[in-house]
Amino acid sequence: MTSIAETRETRKPSWLRSVLLIALLSFGVAQTPLPWGALGLIVPGLLAAAVPLLGGPQSLWGWWVPAAALTGVWMGMREERAASAGERAWMLLPALLLAAALPWAGRYPDLVARIDREMRLGDTQMIEVFRQFGYATDRLAAVQRVIEDNAKLRLAALPHVLPSVFFVWVVVLVSAGRALASRITGPLHWPDLTRGRLLEWRLPDGALWAFLAGLGLLVSPWGAWAPTAWTLLLNAGLGYCVQGIAVVESLMLARGVPPPIIVLTMLFVFFVAMPVFVLTTAAVGLSDVWLDYRRLEPAPEETPI
Repeated sequence: MTSIAETRETRKPSWLRSVLLIALLSFGVAQTPLPWGALGLIVPGLLAAAVPLLGGPQSLWGWWVPAAALTGVWMGMREERAASAGERAWMLLPALLLAAALPWAGRYPDLVARIDREMRLGDTQMIEVFRQFGYATDRLAAVQRVIEDNAKLRLAALPHVLPSVFFVWVVVLVSAGRALASRITGPLHWPDLTRGRLLEWRLPDGALWAFLAGLGLLVSPWGAWAPTAWTLLLNAGLGYCVQGIAVVESLMLARGVPPPIIVLTMLFVFFVAMPVFVLTTAAVGLSDVWLDYRRLEPAPEETPI
């Protein structure tokens, strides 16, 4: 049996993680200009009701609050059925659909232009920093050319990537809210939330349709659908990337590799060959839809308590 002292010791890191999580989110909010930064601070329900008063139905930022609230309510309803981590990914569908529809909003080009201006301002400040460091004229000119070339590539990619950035931010907020809610309700002796392990992560089969829809729109002759196509393709591919990591972790655990070695190996490969790592794990996760690697492998031996 677990003693009371052991239980208290195990609770301390969770509260420490909660404080660190709040600090990290607060830092992200402080670095995010309004009104986007307000998404992490104001109660979603109140802000969702105030959307027509604050910005009207044409406001781009306000619609993310009802989408995040709907996702949280859906997760809460599924919590009683002990939904796995992969099944909870299906509950992010409202936010994903909103992200896919964001490029069709009338004010979306203005939003892209404002963000590009902010980034170009940051580029100018970076060049000024290099100048203050005493870079020679030829080296400073070379750095400026590189920054200008990157700015052109960024401007071309920004309309396609921006919805995915917003979607990932909403996912982080929903996950953080879920984790913080579990910490707050702990002293009330409410039932604990289901906590799925990474090695059990598996996307629902329906996520394959989002991936195929994005791929089909991307190769279609309808150029206006490219931002929507990239939104579906990137986020579904990211989910399959996580599934591929879960498959690799499961296979390595089944062969007796210690978890710290697995983490260090994953981090090393990620930082050394990030594009290859992402594409390979996404391919493994996508093929796991049909092959189901973890069912073919013996389950790792559990450490006796």
